[in-house]
Amino acid sequence: MSFLRLWRGDVKRLTEKDYRWNFIVNSIDNAFFSVGMTFGSVFTIFPVFAKNLGASNIELGLISAITNLGWGIPAIWGAKYAERSAKKLSLVLKVTMLERVPYLLIALISLYLVSFSTKLALYLSIVTMGVAIFAMGFLGPPWMSMIEKVIDPRRRGTYFAVGSGLGALMGIGGSLIARRLLAEHPFPRNFAYVFLTGFIFFMLSFLFLSLTREVPDERIYDSEPVFDYIKKMKFVFSDKNFRNFLIERIISSFMFSSGGFMTVYLLKKLSLPDDSAAVFTAVVLASQGVSSFLFGPIGDKKGHKLNLMLSKVCYALAILLALVSERVEQAYVVYALMGVVNTTNNVGSMAITLDMTSNKRKELYMGSLYFMTSPFSFVAPLICGKLIDNFGYAVPFFLTGVIGMFNLLYLWKCVEDPRARR
Repeated sequence: MSFLRLWRGDVKRLTEKDYRWNFIVNSIDNAFFSVGMTFGSVFTIFPVFAKNLGASNIELGLISAITNLGWGIPAIWGAKYAERSAKKLSLVLKVTMLERVPYLLIALISLYLVSFSTKLALYLSIVTMGVAIFAMGFLGPPWMSMIEKVIDPRRRGTYFAVGSGLGALMGIGGSLIARRLLAEHPFPRNFAYVFLTGFIFFMLSFLFLSLTREVPDERIYDSEPVFDYIKKMKFVFSDKNFRNFLIERIISSFMFSSGGFMTVYLLKKLSLPDDSAAVFTAVVLASQGVSSFLFGPIGDKKGHKLNLMLSKVCYALAILLALVSERVEQAYVVYALMGVVNTTNNVGSMAITLDMTSNKRKELYMGSLYFMTSPFSFVAPLICGKLIDNFGYAVPFFLTGVIGMFNLLYLWKCVEDPRARR
C-alpha cells in the first residue's frame, strides 16, 4: 500500500478547545441536516408523494432499493478520494451540494411537471432523489473520516446521539409544519412546499458544516486505478471481526427491508389521510430525540454493540405491533419503537465502525463496508415489495421480524465490540 507522506516541521494538533468547537458546530450541522431529511424522508414523506403519483409496490420498493444502493456503491469512490485528501472537509464541501440541491429540484418538479405527466414526474423525482442519495453515499467515508479526526474519540457516540437527538427534537416542529403544509394545500403543491422547506434546512446545515476546524493528515495515499483500489478490500476482510460485522450489516438489510412499506401499509389499513405521515414522522422524531440522549452515552461507556442488539429487538416488536394494530394509537407506538430503532441502529453502527477502524486504513474499511452491503440492501426491498404483491403485507413483515431475531443472535455470538474490550 503505497502512500505519500506529508511531513511538517511542526505538525498542528487539535486542542481541547477545537474539539469542543467541532462538537458544537457539527452537532448543529447534524441537527439541521436531520430536520431537512424530515421534510424529504425516503421512509415517510417521499413514499407517500410517490404513491400519489401512482407508484406501485414494486416502484415503492425501487425507492428503498435505490436509497440503499446509493448509500453503498459510491462509497468506495468516496473512500478513494478521501485517502488522497489531506483535509476531508474540503472534499465534503465540494460534493455536498449534490445531496442538497435535488430537494429543491423535486419541489420544482412538484410545482410544474406533475400537472403535465404524473408518470414522468414520478420517475424524474426518483432519479433526482437518487442523485442526492448517491452523493450521500459518496460522502459517507470522507465525512466519517473527518468526524474521526475532529471529534474527541471519547465522545463519538455522544456526538452522534446529540446531533441525532437535536435534529429529532427540532424535527418534531418540522413534521408539524409538514403536516400543515400537506393538509392545507392541494396536491402536488403541498409536497412542493415540504421539499422546499427541507432544502432551506439543508443550507443551514451547510453553513455550520463549513465552520469545522480540521488539521491536514500527516499522510495521504497515492492515486491509483479504482479497480486496484477495490482489490485492496481483501486486506479489510482478512480482519475477522470486521468481516463478521459486515455479515451482520448484510443480514440487517433484509431485516429492515419492510421499513419502507410501513407508512403506506398503516395509512391504508387504518384508513388515514396522507398528512398522518407527518404525524408518524413526529412520533419517530420524538422517540429518536429522547432515546438519543440516553443510548449515545451508554454506548460510549458500555460499547455500541449493545445498541445494535437493542435495535433488532425494537424492530421485531414494531413489525409485530404493526401487523396487529387496529387503532391509530397503536400505530403511534409502532413509530415510537421505530424512533428507538433509528437511534440504536444509526448511532450504534456509525460509532462501532469508527471504533473498529481507528488506527487502521479507515477510509478503505468504511468504503468496503458500504460497497459490499449495498447490493444486498438494493435487492432486499425489491424482494419485500414482490412478496407483498403476491402474499400481502403479513407474510413479508413477519419474515423480516424473524430475520431480526436471527440477526440478534448472530451479532451477540460473532461480533466483538472493540470499545467494550478496551
